[in-house]
Amino acid sequence: MESLDIILIIISGAGLIHGILISLFLLTNRTKNTLAKSLMAIMLLLMALRVGKSVLFNFVKDVDFFIIFIGLSFLLLIGPLLYFYIKSLTIPNYQLKKTNFHYFWPFVLMLIMSFLATEEWFIEHGEFWAFILLAFVYSHLAFYIFKSWQIVKKILKKENHTLTKSQNTVLIWSRYVIAGVLIIWFSYILNIFEDRVPYILGPIIYSITIYILTFIAFKLGVINYDGMVFKSDSNDSSLFKRIDNVIRKDKLYLDSNLDLNKIGKISSLSIHQVSHIINEETGYNFNSYINKFRIEEAKKIISNDKEKRFTIASIAYDVGFNSMSSFNSAFKKIEFKTPSQYRDA
Repeated sequence: MESLDIILIIISGAGLIHGILISLFLLTNRTKNTLAKSLMAIMLLLMALRVGKSVLFNFVKDVDFFIIFIGLSFLLLIGPLLYFYIKSLTIPNYQLKKTNFHYFWPFVLMLIMSFLATEEWFIEHGEFWAFILLAFVYSHLAFYIFKSWQIVKKILKKENHTLTKSQNTVLIWSRYVIAGVLIIWFSYILNIFEDRVPYILGPIIYSITIYILTFIAFKLGVINYDGMVFKSDSNDSSLFKRIDNVIRKDKLYLDSNLDLNKIGKISSLSIHQVSHIINEETGYNFNSYINKFRIEEAKKIISNDKEKRFTIASIAYDVGFNSMSSFNSAFKKIEFKTPSQYRDA
C-alpha cells in the first residue's frame, strides 16, 4: 500500500471514528434529552457507517456485494432523518408519529432488495440499472435536503417576525447542517458523473465537514436546543416592552451607575429575568443594549453641536459612560468610527 493511500485512510478513518464518537456522546449525554439530539446522533451514526462502506470499497478488494448495498441504502434514511431533525429544531414539542413511517418505505424496500439482489444480476443486466438505482438514491437525498431548507426558508421569510437570540442560533445551525449534508451529497454525485474524481473524495469531504460542524455546534452551543426555542412566549415579549419603555421614557441609560439590579427593582423582576429577557428579545447582553441608547444620545448631541462647544469627553460622561475608553470602544463598535471621526464627517 502506498503512503498516499495510508494518509487517505487515516483522514477518512479519523472522520468516521469522530462521527461515531460524537453520535455516542449525543446518545449518552443526559443533560437534556431531546428528539433533536437523538435524530442528530442517529444521522451521524448512519453517515459514519455509510462512509465506512466507502472506505472499504475504495481500499479493500472483493468487498461483499451485500455490504455495498446496505451502505447505499443508509442514504435513504439520512434524508428523512435530516428533514425530521430540522423540524424538531424549529417546531415546539415536535414528535415523530406512526404516520411518519411511510417516509422510510424506500429504505425498507432497498433493504429487502439487498437480500435478494446479487452482484451477478447487476453484471448480467449491465450498468444501466445500477445507474438508475444510484440516481434514485441520491435524488431521494437531494429531495429531503431541499425540503429541509424550505422549512428554514419559511421561518426566515415570516414578515414582521423578530427572532430571539436562541431562535437565530438554531436557524444558523440548521443552515450549516443542511449545507454540510449538501456538500457531502455533492462530493458523491461528482464521482458518479465524473470518472476522474476519486471515490475516496466522499469520505474525505465527510471527515472535513463533520469536524467543521462539530466545532460550529460547540461554538454556538446548540447541542441541547430544540423546537421549544420557537415556542410563543407573549409574557417575555410584554415584559421586555415594559423594560424597554421604562428605559426609553425616563432615559435611565444616562445614569452611569445603571445596572441589572436597578432595572430589576423598577420592573419588579429578578436580575436573572431582566438579563434573560433582554438577551432573548434583542440578542444583546445588558451592557450592549444600554450602550446602544447612549450612543444614539451622543450622536444627537454631536450632530446638534455645530459649534463644537462640547468636548468628546464631556459628551461621553453626559450620556452615561464612566470613561473615554469605554465610550470610544462602544461608539466604534456600533458606528465603525470614533466619536471624533463621526463629528468631523
